[in-house]
Amino acid sequence: MKILFIQLPLTDHSFSYVNGNINYASASLSGYICNHYPQVVCETLPSVLSNFCSDELILKYILNIKPDLLSFTSYLWNVERNLFLAEKVKEYLPETQIIFGGPEIAEGSYSLSECRPCVDYFITGEGEWFFSMLLDSRHIPVIDVNKNRVAVQPDDALVDVSTLCEPLTSRRLDSNNDSSVFIELTRGCPYRCSYCYYSRNYRKVREISFDLLIRSIKSTINYKEIYILSPTFDRSSDFTDKLKLLKGLNHSVNLHTEIRTDRIDASTAKLMYDAGFRSLEVGLQSMNKRALGLINRDSNTEKELAGMRHLKDAGIELQIGIIPGLPGDSPENFMKTVDTLINNGLGDYIELYPLMILPGTQIRATAVQYKAEFQQKPPYYFQSGWNFTPDDITRISDYVEDKTGLSRSIFFLPDFSEPSDAIFTRGVKFNGDQTASWDLERFARLTERYVIDLHTECSQQDTLYSGIESLFRSSSQNGNRVINLVIYSDIIIDENFLLKLIDKYETDTLHRRMNVFHSIPESSSFRFFQVSRNIAAHDRMDKCYSLITPVYIISEDSRNFTRILHSESAVLVKSGIYGGVSSYLKKVYSQDPQFVAFQSEDDMQQFYNETGNEYVKLPYNFRLVNM
Repeated sequence: MKILFIQLPLTDHSFSYVNGNINYASASLSGYICNHYPQVVCETLPSVLSNFCSDELILKYILNIKPDLLSFTSYLWNVERNLFLAEKVKEYLPETQIIFGGPEIAEGSYSLSECRPCVDYFITGEGEWFFSMLLDSRHIPVIDVNKNRVAVQPDDALVDVSTLCEPLTSRRLDSNNDSSVFIELTRGCPYRCSYCYYSRNYRKVREISFDLLIRSIKSTINYKEIYILSPTFDRSSDFTDKLKLLKGLNHSVNLHTEIRTDRIDASTAKLMYDAGFRSLEVGLQSMNKRALGLINRDSNTEKELAGMRHLKDAGIELQIGIIPGLPGDSPENFMKTVDTLINNGLGDYIELYPLMILPGTQIRATAVQYKAEFQQKPPYYFQSGWNFTPDDITRISDYVEDKTGLSRSIFFLPDFSEPSDAIFTRGVKFNGDQTASWDLERFARLTERYVIDLHTECSQQDTLYSGIESLFRSSSQNGNRVINLVIYSDIIIDENFLLKLIDKYETDTLHRRMNVFHSIPESSSFRFFQVSRNIAAHDRMDKCYSLITPVYIISEDSRNFTRILHSESAVLVKSGIYGGVSSYLKKVYSQDPQFVAFQSEDDMQQFYNETGNEYVKLPYNFRLVNM
């Protein structure tokens, strides 16, 4: 038997989530299978395909592999793509068994909202349990949900953690491009927060050998950061002993995990730093005790606050998660939580998360009971109910951004490089003055990357407008791929025209749902960039655009640009001239390198090195093709 594992990332225009898409599930499951069933061949979809490439290219790979069993790890951000691929695979390879597992598989989820004949099994529970049942030809307990076969792991059938395969220490898990890795040390959580389903399939907490972390740190592999998968790393009775053991290693690996801070005093915080912890996730959620009680998260918020201060003073970076919209809370009280964190010097660490009414959770039943409104498709964001309206959520987001400077958007520029050794196509260059050139279906067929980059030179306003509308019309009919449109022109584009297109054609996409509380530019499947060689035209664009990002190209003919550009002016540096403008670029952009794009990768790497910024080069390149 041949098994192929697939785990697709949360895709956005800039690939900012790619480093979070670590194939931990497939690595641990394939290791478990190979250890217990050596006759089975396990493969994982190559990371360049899963993280960057189009569904068409992934499908081509699957059809070439012809797996006997295709296993999709399903999260709320990838389940729609998974279902699309599963339908296509079943059409061409009807004998291939297809299974869906992961957090998205629960009654009430989009995946189970209707009959999915392309999926042979949906799995709730541990993958090791399911594969052992399947490969031993034992009876698999299933329930029927909308005519879907859902395999349900019994509470008394939890896998013995001593039989698991830890993929990091067994050399089955590759590090990210930034040299970070994950390691699982706990299955289950002692808490039962109503909005979380981490404990849904794990009725008790099982600790995985701590020695695995020690072995990973002692490894000859130079890991930059190890993310410890443990929902409450500090809960164990020997927590302090573990910290002392880590400190004794005198290692240089940055450690990261999740903790609750109500038991952290100054000495423990110092010990955590000495043990190698440089960042921590803290799920505070709210300081409203009534709200915390209603979501089964009783805690001493004053002690948690004190613990956070101790960790900050010890030099540890915090990610303090807070969630607006919890039952029992209110917009005014939630903003008091924000104010309290700011007043305690913790404002820079705030991370605002929308409340998700996830299928299979207790809060889902509460939301239904009290007629709260939430999205019926991923990501299942709460929208209104129990004292909150959609405007309140947006107002809270604006309040946090105003008070802390925390931006909800990630600024990026598309890739302007022209590598000679590219193996995949990222996009197309075309003449925008020719009406027939604006053919998204053709672009999509040519482009092998999931995010499509379109570069067009256009001098005729009418053709530009009709062409952009043609792209929107075609995009609305062809799935959820996202597009970076780069326009080389000095035309001042009417942004109201673009806003009307977004409102008309973009109604129900995953990208729109994921960004429902963000601005229209962030929620659109399109991102617009306009490149100009005319500094006066660029200055006009800079002053009037909010939807389009103006980009000034610095070339041999550039004149007087230093008088107008500022640290948040986006610039494109033409190949071969970096040396002549490097002093200016380093002076203005050393703290904000994301505002500088380069045609030459070598120039980009030199700039990042000279400004002390980290340059992460992917092991593969993407090209633009001319039409």
